[in-house]
Amino acid sequence: MKLYKTFHYKNEILPSLLTGFISIFHSTRSVPVGETPTGSSLYRRVSPPACEKLSFLTRDKYVLLTAGIFLIAFFIIACETAPPEVNVSKFGAIPGDGKDDSKAILAAIEYAKANNIRTVRFNAGVYEFKGLPGWDISEQRERPSYISLEDMTGLELIGDTDQQGKATTFWVKDNDLKEGQPMMLSIRKGSNVAVKNIVVDMAPYYYSAGKVVAVQGDKVTIEVLPGHPVINGQKAYIMGLYDLEARKATAVRLTWDEDLPQWYIDGDESRRRMTMHFEPLAQSCRVGDGVFWFQGNHYGSMINFSGIDGLLLENVHILNGHGFPVTNSFCHNITYRNVTIKPEGNRIATVCRDGFKLYCASGKVLMDRVHIEGCLGDDGQNIHGTWLAVSQKRSDRELLVEAGRTLLTPGKEVVLLDDRFRPAWHSKIVKSVFEDKHMLISLSDTIPGWVHEKTPVEPQEWLPDNVHIVNSVYRSTGRFGILLKTSNTLIENTLFENNVVGIHIGGEWSWGYWLESTNPQHIEIKNCTFRDNRLDMRYAGDKMDMAISIASWTHPDKLGEPSEVLSGLMRNIYIHDNLFEDESVCASLQNCADVWFWNNTLKNCKQDLLINEKTAENINRSAPMQ
Repeated sequence: MKLYKTFHYKNEILPSLLTGFISIFHSTRSVPVGETPTGSSLYRRVSPPACEKLSFLTRDKYVLLTAGIFLIAFFIIACETAPPEVNVSKFGAIPGDGKDDSKAILAAIEYAKANNIRTVRFNAGVYEFKGLPGWDISEQRERPSYISLEDMTGLELIGDTDQQGKATTFWVKDNDLKEGQPMMLSIRKGSNVAVKNIVVDMAPYYYSAGKVVAVQGDKVTIEVLPGHPVINGQKAYIMGLYDLEARKATAVRLTWDEDLPQWYIDGDESRRRMTMHFEPLAQSCRVGDGVFWFQGNHYGSMINFSGIDGLLLENVHILNGHGFPVTNSFCHNITYRNVTIKPEGNRIATVCRDGFKLYCASGKVLMDRVHIEGCLGDDGQNIHGTWLAVSQKRSDRELLVEAGRTLLTPGKEVVLLDDRFRPAWHSKIVKSVFEDKHMLISLSDTIPGWVHEKTPVEPQEWLPDNVHIVNSVYRSTGRFGILLKTSNTLIENTLFENNVVGIHIGGEWSWGYWLESTNPQHIEIKNCTFRDNRLDMRYAGDKMDMAISIASWTHPDKLGEPSEVLSGLMRNIYIHDNLFEDESVCASLQNCADVWFWNNTLKNCKQDLLINEKTAENINRSAPMQ
């Protein structure tokens, strides 16, 4: 069985090389006075005063001949060692045959790993992931994955494209309508991993939607949109409202994951009508509105990468999914290029939680031509590290801390924050070991006396060196277009539209719940467009009416609330040369200092800056252009 593509360098390139060298040795040319042909030091400079007919000297021929021999030898060796590629069809993954393809895909990848083959290729068409059952929220069980890989180095999963470069390889996961769904792909540990030219979808969709046709008291009747599932008795997770004509959300989080109302088929199923008795919906909608809801809430991810050094996603598109569709944790040097989560056709929603979640990333992060739309339950993109909390001061150089997901690396730096959440002391890790649900870390320096229980410890290796977001779109998300908790970030040439807030900047220390670092420093937002970020959010928040929010959620008594006393936690933030259109507030400033707002254009906006005088310091702005 032939498992790889044949390379033709010896049959095609080598004859051309030989022919080229032969023609060089038989050629002559006129050389202008004082010039060296092609600028090469292999050619003799011609003496003045005039051009002369010149053939190569014997010495020059020997030099060229030697170089040619080495070049030909190089190509011969390269031809013998050029890595082949594996096509999944050779292992039985045939697009469009209605069978599960996941096992054959896994076999192809394992063969590639065993034979040092880098590229695993997919043909155009639909590859199906089917056979693994989902689970109800009441079930406590291990969450399976169709394809689980570890220690992958130099792996490329590459789909096909049409002549315009549009991805034509589809991965479609079977949906058995349970809240919990298995992961499609998990890769743990490795380096230089790439996924290219893949479209991901679910069948049927993990959400449904309809158009309101009647409202009577607390009863709402809808006609389910074509192509969307009609499930009798389905619970309405993360329900919201949508303007079908303007193609934008109008309210999100009418429900979350408790005390859920249910949809029931009204009459003949072929009419595709469903009803619900739910007063909050009835009071919020009117005939003609769109209504959407999800099959579940926070149930894992579809594609996950963990501990990868050098991760590339390119020309990858998520049409529908569950939970957090694409996540990566503890990855180093991450690039997403032309990667989208976006509804197509008459679809309204894509996924119910964070679109792209980057947890404890490091190195350089690039988001180029990312488009996130229809993540109508949560943030479009969430980038954050994590704080550890001191449990005990074991010795003058040892701290017992609440355990993270992985050990800290010897030689890497940690920063301890004081009681005002300011960076106050740093040291390097000597050793770290797990102790039950804690981690014992040994440090290179003597620990200050002010350190106490719950002192925040910020591992620097769990934060990116820098983040660059460019030429992207964040639209119709269920909370923040971007939730940014990382420093040294440039956001440019990007659209933020129809979100609760376009960008939120700030860490969160909600004890016993979220300890998401950091409070960012050095943020630049330029040449972006912010439009109509006034989406109404009901559960776990309020209607915020702002394009940019800067606040640190470090309130000791209130979950998800900014500190009322801490100032200067985020510093050196530059917002300039942006367009703000149809915004209530362009930027809300809390818990920050050294903010510059200049050369921005405002159209139909009520207020440029909303400044908390108690917690914002040194705010600089120029008069906005109208």
